[in-house]
Amino acid sequence: MRIIFFLLLFLAPIFSYSQENNDISIGKTYKTYSKILGEERPYSVYVPKSASNKMYSQQKYPVIYVLDGEEHFHGIVAMMENLGSLRVFQESIIVAIPNIDRIRDFTPRHITSGIFLDSVAAKSSGGGEKFTIFLQNELIPEIQARYPTAPYRMLIGHSLGGLFVINTLLKHTESFNSYIAIDPALWYDNSKLSKEAENILPDRKFDNRTVFISVANGFKKKLDTAELRKTKTAFNDAVLAMDRLKGALQLHSNKNLLWKIKYYEAEGHNSAPFISEYDGLHYIFRDYNFLSVDNYDLFSTAVKDNTILDSLKSGYKQISKSMGYEILPSESVINNMGYAFLRANKLASAYNFFRLNEINYPHSFNVYDALGDYHSAKGGKEEAKKYYLKALSILDYPDTADSSKI
Repeated sequence: MRIIFFLLLFLAPIFSYSQENNDISIGKTYKTYSKILGEERPYSVYVPKSASNKMYSQQKYPVIYVLDGEEHFHGIVAMMENLGSLRVFQESIIVAIPNIDRIRDFTPRHITSGIFLDSVAAKSSGGGEKFTIFLQNELIPEIQARYPTAPYRMLIGHSLGGLFVINTLLKHTESFNSYIAIDPALWYDNSKLSKEAENILPDRKFDNRTVFISVANGFKKKLDTAELRKTKTAFNDAVLAMDRLKGALQLHSNKNLLWKIKYYEAEGHNSAPFISEYDGLHYIFRDYNFLSVDNYDLFSTAVKDNTILDSLKSGYKQISKSMGYEILPSESVINNMGYAFLRANKLASAYNFFRLNEINYPHSFNVYDALGDYHSAKGGKEEAKKYYLKALSILDYPDTADSSKI
């Protein structure tokens, strides 16, 4: 028994290690009961890693709602994880909604059948308005209550999901700030939505709204649109639907709606989503790209601190304008520049960055810890101690509490 007991003690760490969960987690899945839809709806959520960093002030994030969530969640999260951390895209919360009945939920009106939809598939069609109310009145409020959300929302959908996106843009414009419609199924219901757009666009206010629309032309037979216009058929209407929507957007482009249609000659309907999401996010976050880590001229201690600070302040003003709410210069970006100047022994320049963070983020542990490091480098031990103690009053952090600092 003693030998067995000894072996068990010896092998315990091995058993523990082998049973350890080594899965990589990119988010969490929840369920909510929808009274509007009369069913339980699952959804998956990704939150940027920076949200759990207690050393910095709590950020608020735009929220990207993704339809066909079971298909697109992993790809868009991977994209955001990489390019958000590189400051090409603005870090965002991602909410992916998997399907229960996509034909029902994504179609604005009921039809008995259609050009690409037989009577069996079309039987449940026409629940788009209910699904819209579910998003507006149930899911969005739940996300806002649970997560640190900014007053900015984006909607992404593919195919019938893209049809839903365009319908939401035209008829429920205020629901989202930006939209990505990937090869939208505008053929639905004899292309009725693209025809309605010609009447809706002149009268609708699109204050600070943005839409990116992709069109997958790969593997499609090239057709003469002029010839198609001569004969009215459901197929011709389907082919011309995107041209009709584009014409309406061009005719009424003075309504504060920023829009872009991009054609992909090498992509088919099913291969278009990933590259469309990438290009769409680039378009929507276009003003954010100046913060990219590849912008070496901006983030260099060879440049005067005032020049960098002025560029950052100006850039964030433009970001705030395009996003529709105030976004302060990033605490981590400003902090990193302060430490870069501190390492370069340019103390006065370092202080200018640390001081800006103190103004913008007065409740942050990091702000006072950094100012403590600044005063320590300057030789002001008592002043440094004051800032370290203030930092510790916000967060008990062992490295700062070390006796060599205070």
